[in-house]
Formats: sequence, C-alpha cells, structure tokens
Amino acid sequence: MTETVHILGLLGDGILPDPPVFEWPWPEIWIAGIEVTQAIQYYHSASHLTDPADRANDNAVQLVGYKPVWARVYVRTSKRFGEIPNVTGTLSVQNWYGLSNNPLGPPRYLTAQPPGTVTARSNPPYATERGTLSDTLNFVIPAAWVFGHRIELVARVQTSSGANYTMTIGLAALLRQTLRVAGIMVGYNGPANLDPNAPNLMLAPPTLNDLRNTTGTTMLMYPVGASELRNAGNIVWDRPLTDPASPGGCSPNWVALNVRLAAQKIADGNHTNVLYYGLLNQQIPMGPVVGCESGGVSSGAANDRVTMAHELGHACGLSHAPCGNVGTPDPNYPAYEPYDPPNTPTASIGEFGLNIANGSILPPGMFKDIMSYCGPKWISLYNYSRLLPNPSLNPYWDYGFRYDDDYVVHDPSRIPESDPARCPVFDQRSQVHPVVSILGVFHSATRFEVTSVMRLEAEVAIPGARRTELSAQIVDADGRILSESSVHLLQSHACSACGCTYDQQLYPAVFQALVPNLGAGAVLRIVEREKILWQRHAPPSLPRVTAFNARVLRSRRSKRMAGPAGLAIETSWQARSTGEGEAESAIQWSSDRRKNWYALGSLLKGNRATFDAMSLPSGRIDLRLLFSDGFHTTRSTTVNVRIPQQAPMVCIMTPRQRGTVIAGETMRLWGAVTVSGDETAHERANATWYIDGRRVGEGLDLFVVAPPKGRHRARLNISVQGRRSEANAEFQSVTRSNG
Repeated sequence: MTETVHILGLLGDGILPDPPVFEWPWPEIWIAGIEVTQAIQYYHSASHLTDPADRANDNAVQLVGYKPVWARVYVRTSKRFGEIPNVTGTLSVQNWYGLSNNPLGPPRYLTAQPPGTVTARSNPPYATERGTLSDTLNFVIPAAWVFGHRIELVARVQTSSGANYTMTIGLAALLRQTLRVAGIMVGYNGPANLDPNAPNLMLAPPTLNDLRNTTGTTMLMYPVGASELRNAGNIVWDRPLTDPASPGGCSPNWVALNVRLAAQKIADGNHTNVLYYGLLNQQIPMGPVVGCESGGVSSGAANDRVTMAHELGHACGLSHAPCGNVGTPDPNYPAYEPYDPPNTPTASIGEFGLNIANGSILPPGMFKDIMSYCGPKWISLYNYSRLLPNPSLNPYWDYGFRYDDDYVVHDPSRIPESDPARCPVFDQRSQVHPVVSILGVFHSATRFEVTSVMRLEAEVAIPGARRTELSAQIVDADGRILSESSVHLLQSHACSACGCTYDQQLYPAVFQALVPNLGAGAVLRIVEREKILWQRHAPPSLPRVTAFNARVLRSRRSKRMAGPAGLAIETSWQARSTGEGEAESAIQWSSDRRKNWYALGSLLKGNRATFDAMSLPSGRIDLRLLFSDGFHTTRSTTVNVRIPQQAPMVCIMTPRQRGTVIAGETMRLWGAVTVSGDETAHERANATWYIDGRRVGEGLDLFVVAPPKGRHRARLNISVQGRRSEANAEFQSVTRSNG
C-alpha cells in the first residue's frame, strides 16, 4: 500500500496529532513532524512542557539567514505494522523571495545524514525519541541555502516495500545578524605570582586567529550567521590576576585591567556597532576569577570559548540566569516545568538544544543556560529569544529584492549595505564626536581616583553602564559650566571557578564620563550636586609633541613587547607638558586616508612602544599620537608606514584541536579565513579540506562523515588571490557509548 499526504505550514505547523487523522486504512508510514533548528527549537512542546504558557507552535523559534540548519524528520507507523526498519528519505529545499509566484531556482535535494535510515515506531516515548539523534532522519541545510521570505522544505520518506509519505513546511529566514568583535589583545610582562620575589613572565599578546577561534561557542549558540573580527590594538599587562576579590566582585587587579581596556576602547572610538573583548594570553596568572565584564568591555583568556559566550551575553544585555552563585539573577527568567520546580526557575534551557557542529542533542532536563553558573551549558529559549533581534548583533531584514520598473531579484550575498533591500532593525551607524574622556576607579562609595583624562573623538554612548548622581564638568575661568555629563559606573560581572556574581554596590569599580568637548575651559571637575569632589586646573601652557616616528620591523620576537614572530610597528616620540596630572599617550591608525581612526595603544607612558602589525591591513597606514597632560590633548603630525602583503590567517573552528567526534556520524568541517582590512576575503577564498591527507571536500563550511575510531588530522588549505595558507587540527574519533 502506498499513501502520500501533503501538509503545508508557514512559520511553524503547530502541534500535530500523533498519529494524524487519516481515513481507514491508515498508511504504512507517515511523518509526525519536522523540527528545524540552529541551536534550540520548539517541537511538540505540549508533549513535555507542563505549563501551557511555556509552549509554542513547532519551529516557532525564528531562523536567521546564512547559518546552517538541522532538519529532523520524525517518522511513524501504526501498531498493526509493528516496527518498520530501514526507512529512508530525502529533503528538498526551495527558496522564495517577496510576492513572486516563481521560486529562486529549482529545488535542491539532500540525503539523510549517517546512518541514513531510521526505524519507524508507532508510539515511541517522547523524551527518548527527541533526545536520540538516530531516532529521526536528519538533514543538514547548508548556510548558503538559508535565506528568503520562504524556505519550502519537502520531506519524503519511503520503506523498502515502496510505501511513502510526504510533508511540506514553510519557514522564513529574513533576519540577518553578525557578530562583530573588536579584540583588545593582552600580553604580559610581570611577576608569575603575588610573591615579592616571584620570577618575571613575558607573554605575547594573542592574535586575531586566537580571537576567531575563541568565538566558536558564541557562533554556535547565538542567532548569528556571520562574524566580523578586527584587532583593536594591544596592551601589555603587568600584574597577576590572582589577587583576592570581595565576595561576588572582581579583584582590584581585574578592575585595573578593565580600566586599561576601557581606555583602549575609547581610543578606538568607543564604537557601539562592535563588541569589545579583552583577549588575554591564556598563561597570564589568573584565578579563581577567569573573566570580568565592566560596562561594555568584556575579557577572558584566549581559547576559553565558554567564558566569551557568557561575557558577550552580558554585553548584549543578558543578565545572569538563576542557577549557581549568580547574585541577583534575571527576575524575568521563566520556570520551565517539569524541568524546574513549579514557579521556581533554575535556568533550564526549556527545550531540546542541538549543536549544529556535530548533531549533539542537549536535553532541557540536564542543560542549563549559558548565563547561569550551573552546567552543562547551552543557550536557553528565553535568552535565545532576547537575541532575536539584538542591537549588539547588527541585525537587519534582508528582503533581497526591490521594485524598479520590473521585479528584480538580487543575489542576497551580494546586496551592498547601502541597498534599500537591507533594512536595519536599529541604526548601527557609528557617529563620533569630540569628547573629554575621564576614567577612574571607585575604591568605595566615598573614595575614587581619576586614572586617565584624554580629549579625542568617540561615540558618546556607554552601554551597560549605570548613571550615578555625580557629574563631570568643563568650567571656564568665570565659573560658568561649558559642558556637563553624568559619571557612569561600569558595573562588573565577575566569573570564577566558583561561580559568577553581580552586585551593583561592589567595589572597586570602573567609572567613566564622556563630556562633550565644547571648549578648553579652565577647570575639569567632578561634582555631586554643588559639592566638588575632584578638580583639575588647566596648566599654564599646552602640551607639545616635538617628534613622532614609526617604522615597520620584521623580527623573530619583540623585546619590548614579547610579541610573536612577524611584523611589528616600533614607535617613538618626544613630548613635554606642564600639567598637574600624569602625562599619557595613545596611538591611533587609519587605513582610509584619515577618515576613520582606530587604536593601536592607550595609557602609554614613556616615549616609545612596539605593537603587533600582523593584523593591520596591507598597504599605507597612517599613524598619529595623542598626548595628554591630564587636561589638554595634543595631536602629533601624521606619519605613515607601509604594511607588506601577508598570507591569509586561517583558523579551524571545528573540529577543535584535540577534540573528539563520533566515528561514522556527521562532523562539521568549519573554517574561517581573515585577510586584514578585507572583510570579503572569505567570499573569494578557495578552501579545500583534507583528513589524514585525503581530500574530503571544498568550502569553508561543510559536513562529512567522521572517520573510523582513532586519531586523525584535519587540514584546511586556503588560497585568496594567489596567497596561500593552511591550518591543521588533530582530533579523535570515538565510538558512541551505548550507555
């Protein structure tokens, strides 16, 4: 007997009866539903979530464009047929844009992932079937196919006897989001521990490739389809991050590091369309605190992917989920019964998650939200929805068409940012203004110190900060206020092996004021109502820069900065001031003929500094020095250097170095290529993958069958306009445990 039934849905088909209502005789097999997921998804939620308020239609979690999708096809039979093994299937994918009745090309067909067959059962236990990947037919839709007003999926299953069944669903993937991270690379030149006679350590700052590798977990969990990374300069830290902290707070040395990071961010322009992350050499002495976020500047060790995903969550506006030592958790986080006690949230992720790198299923009875301090961790329904859309992830609606005289369909990957087909959800344009940046540390509620005063151009927003009752002012010689702005507390989230806590009243804490630079003034001051708490008078003369020089070096190692082998920029300058504050310098660079300036270094003392140049664009680079006497800031004349062409930087995101995969099952070969200053290099890269020397496929992102049990090596060869690079990762294939 053969029976074909079509069920058409749009943006989720709801909760279908199981089995569907058929006229007698029932078909030999049918499809109970199709679950499509990029990290977490609703599917037959009434079958496991006991509170109706927690339920939603199948596939109600929105897809984002250009991120791979796993489609799980659930197959059924009736009791009179018993179990039917070796059911096979295919999935066709067709994309549609706008109101056109014509699809964008013919359907494209996928075969099921290994093992490629499934046993149809009449009434399998929900949790067992949902939690076992081999209990469904599974298909991976490539990222390049995930776009459009409508993605029509047609699943067809078939038995060895010829019985078949077809289901069609429709989804949309108009929202595109991009993870943009500006990495502040943190090296080290300081004692190995807090002992007075500790030996000195010199550690190189991480690289742009380290930053990209560290984003792996964030890219898997977050609703983002692309990433854009850049180097926001280097700093060298000089104190162990192992000093004691107040319960729930960052230690004084972590807070001092965050002041350095905040100064680097402001020297970079304080852009709100990127997330700033201090990436630390992983051998810097630290612990038990292993990460700290202060008002929009996050930090953690290179290759610590979980800490980055958590800290960037704070930068995106997420609070702590209620599990573990989290201080004050998000009061709106829901309880997902039966995985949480009634009306008592404990950070369950709420639905079944799926890791698109390998198909691992993350059940809500076991996994906790990434913003909690319980584990194991994944992203929850609640926090995933808060990232859809999220202004920190550069969202826009990619309609992919416009109406001219005729209906025109654009290649969606080629639509320029300025095209009206791209409709930003939030205004992401960077707008810098002349400001006076005042940075410092509150040691207690009544005692603070100012550590940096710099006049420059930057965006005036301080995301994630809390406004205090203090004001920073520029005052003229007659006592008139020329300009004024609130002092903001950059609230800290301290992460440690013991948990992660947050308290608005914990000290020490970073503070910052960005005062519009509407005049030089005679006094800078911080006041509480009419009471002057701090003030600094203008010096008798302006600071002067008498010399500024820069050159590009190619050396094995930078003595002054413990930098990696390769290119470095060595700078030196001569300047003098008569100000009462300690002089400080910042160095900025521009690759577009001085239209936009970014940070190389900040809070520089002395008269020379060396920086890693491996992450700078090739060609002409303009450099300038900003020299502050603690009140005024003077710019040097601009000098330029030429950065030679460099090989592409290549990173293997998965498989991870020394990671594991399941032999004979699906594994993701996921790579990334960066050419400094070229955000579209990945579009022109020729990528070829090898496993143990055998060519297995092309492209930066593909899915293959994992090799047999044992140790293996993946190699990614990249060519971009004749420049070649490669990356390698050793991994282990293991057999799946039956337990």
